[in-house]
Amino acid sequence: MKKYSALIIDLKKSRSYMTMDRIDIQIYIKDTISILNKIFNNALQLDVVFSAGDEIQGLFDSPQSAYLYFRLFNMLISPVEIRAGIGVGEWNIKIDSAISTEQDGLAYHNARYAINSVEDSLGYSILLYSGGKNDIYINSAINTATILAGSQSEYQNELYLMTELMYPLDVNGVIDQNSILQLNSLIKKKNQMAYYTKWKSNRSIKKYPLMIEFDCELDVTPMDVEGCKESFFVSSGRIRGLSKRLSEILGTSRQNVEKSIKAGNIYQARNSTIVALKLMKEYIGG
Repeated sequence: MKKYSALIIDLKKSRSYMTMDRIDIQIYIKDTISILNKIFNNALQLDVVFSAGDEIQGLFDSPQSAYLYFRLFNMLISPVEIRAGIGVGEWNIKIDSAISTEQDGLAYHNARYAINSVEDSLGYSILLYSGGKNDIYINSAINTATILAGSQSEYQNELYLMTELMYPLDVNGVIDQNSILQLNSLIKKKNQMAYYTKWKSNRSIKKYPLMIEFDCELDVTPMDVEGCKESFFVSSGRIRGLSKRLSEILGTSRQNVEKSIKAGNIYQARNSTIVALKLMKEYIGG
């Protein structure tokens, strides 16, 4: 029987936000999901939806696409913190014309088990559960990338996101390159939100990378992980000429950009993501 991958995301401490901030964040998340659903349309079996209780849920054709969706979502809503679970299994209770939250099957049960196990995982924010013995290795790789990204400053996170907008990691062409361009308007909206502007104003940085008029149409070059030929280590997350290109866009020196890339472990996070995707392919398929 065909296996699917359910993704469940939950906002951490969502009720701790002030009422207006929480409303703004929820609206922004809905807008983010709307665009990401277009970007990952080729991989979605059921659209990702935002339901009551600040939970996000969707169904994908592979664990790789579910993970890539989570990864980009996590970058876009930073510094809002989330936890997530990916469940791999059958989708055997199908309700016609119903959304993901109304469906059932082992994929959903495994995703629920995964997200409920996050609190016991000592620092992990996402877990994948397929019931296979190799899940432990996949989760280690996933969370190496997630922890590296989570330790970034907001400035470094925005550089990471800019890198992903220009050179998005992809698997078998699941990402719609043209839809990525719509993220530009989403980022502009985020820059105008009271919650995010207030959060940034409490930091010492005067100008963040995504405060500029960043034109995604300059060049979007997806990097398909399936085409990455590695020897005995992974290094294809590094992009030749990235610091020079970013420095030209941001109007700063290449040396400053290189320092931020290094301090933010951007290449290491991308390399760990590639490892996780390759392990999923090897041990789960898709």
